[in-house]
Amino acid sequence: MIYILLGIVTIPVLIFLGIQDIRERMIYAFPALFLSGLWCALSVKIYWDDPILLASIWGMTIAFYSAFRVISFWGAGDSDMFLLCVGVMMCTFRITSIVQYGFFICISLVFTQLIALLGGWIESLIKKKKLNRFSDVAVVPGFSVLVVIWIAVGIVRRGVII
Repeated sequence: MIYILLGIVTIPVLIFLGIQDIRERMIYAFPALFLSGLWCALSVKIYWDDPILLASIWGMTIAFYSAFRVISFWGAGDSDMFLLCVGVMMCTFRITSIVQYGFFICISLVFTQLIALLGGWIESLIKKKKLNRFSDVAVVPGFSVLVVIWIAVGIVRRGVII
């Protein structure tokens, strides 16, 4: 039930943040950070029986988050969305090992970047600008699409929409 409530609250926020990132190339980090904390709390409840895995995953996630912020891999809001993505991932799928976590993170980042590039390409066609390696591309819509899909999968897996 908590998952469904968090999903219902998270989806509109993701849509808002995705649109905001396309328009302004920046997001308000507070909603993403607040929701990340809620999803993290739910993941603690779900993984309570495996504290070593839980601590390892969140420890690695915080290390990635910090590295993304320090080296300016992307914008600060994008790093906040990464935290939200991990929280939803942990609550939607039963992660059983660090290797599985790494696989999910790699696939998630690739999918997110592909969606962002597709969005950037569409945006360049609309604005009649050339898309190149120096173009400013919104990443949050990629995270938003991925997380909305995961939330939908989680709701379906819990038997709500069948």
